[in-house]
Amino acid sequence: HLFFLSLLSLQIHIIDFDDENNIINKNVLLHQAGEIWHIGASPADKAVLTTCYNKTCDSRVVSCAAVWRMPSDWETGSHESPDDSAHNPKSLELLCHLDSSTHGNAACVLWEPMGDGKRMISLADNHALLWDLQESSTQATVSSTATLEGKGQLKFTMGKWSPHHNCSQLATANDTTVRGWDLRTMSQSYCIENAHGQLVRDLDFNPNRQYYLASCGDDCKVKFWDVRNVQEPIKTLEEHSHWVWSVRYNHSHDQLVLTASSDSRLILSNMVSISSEPFGHLVDDEELSEGEDNHQQDKCKEPLKDSVVSTFEEHEDSVYEAEWSSADPWLFASLSYDGRLVINRVPRALKYRILL
Repeated sequence: HLFFLSLLSLQIHIIDFDDENNIINKNVLLHQAGEIWHIGASPADKAVLTTCYNKTCDSRVVSCAAVWRMPSDWETGSHESPDDSAHNPKSLELLCHLDSSTHGNAACVLWEPMGDGKRMISLADNHALLWDLQESSTQATVSSTATLEGKGQLKFTMGKWSPHHNCSQLATANDTTVRGWDLRTMSQSYCIENAHGQLVRDLDFNPNRQYYLASCGDDCKVKFWDVRNVQEPIKTLEEHSHWVWSVRYNHSHDQLVLTASSDSRLILSNMVSISSEPFGHLVDDEELSEGEDNHQQDKCKEPLKDSVVSTFEEHEDSVYEAEWSSADPWLFASLSYDGRLVINRVPRALKYRILL
């Protein structure tokens, strides 16, 4: 299980978790271009990643974005010891810059979900830029752009690329507003004004229900939306007592939702009523019309109840990020302001209840 992290520094720490032996190995790579604010891993090549970083240019700080490759001889576990990479770290190899300087400061870079690693979107001030990477990833060209228009100096704070609809949908946040974009026309498809009472911090699409979107923000709330009707959220969670920085759906079992907050807590919720398995298993209309016995139908009538599964309090400072492992649906990591990385598992009882 690999997790990339950087603590607003000139280094990227690669955490390799061996879950069989419960051992964490750490390797360090240098990122000498500037202080890192955002990392994105290629869905097609585990050695390629993007960063958004700050650098000083003509005595002012600007935010840039670039695509990098890990050193060719780098491989997890190939160092004599983790200490070697910390004392003699190797540098990332620059593949290309995503030069958005004419559009503004880069906030984040999003890879096309489940793509071939050739398309990405960068958000820079009030512009969304769709990039095409060339075969060797050493050159990127802007294929289309969208602009956030309105009163005042509007700026994107973050975005999420939907894995549904042939990856043609993008959701973005600016201030308290969430917007949807159609990437085929680069036009706005929906707008949720005042989605949160204060700044929207994060978004995530349900991997199994194509119209469902989760958001979180500085109003301490997590909200779930059906983007076909954005007048009201379909569900709201109010379990945190401070800003909620991160919300993540489990990649396989979408009833499992992680939220991280500056109340120093990480919460795992079982949002089964709005999941793809509201009755404990996948149900479609055909299945229910095939003349199952009444007892089985009675069992399926009532959706299971939503609940907080676990509250994790190993952090002593604001928890800024939570992320599920891409290799194991029951494993997740969280990172707090003080640099503490915590790896946890879904409680075994819930895991077996979902599987069985």
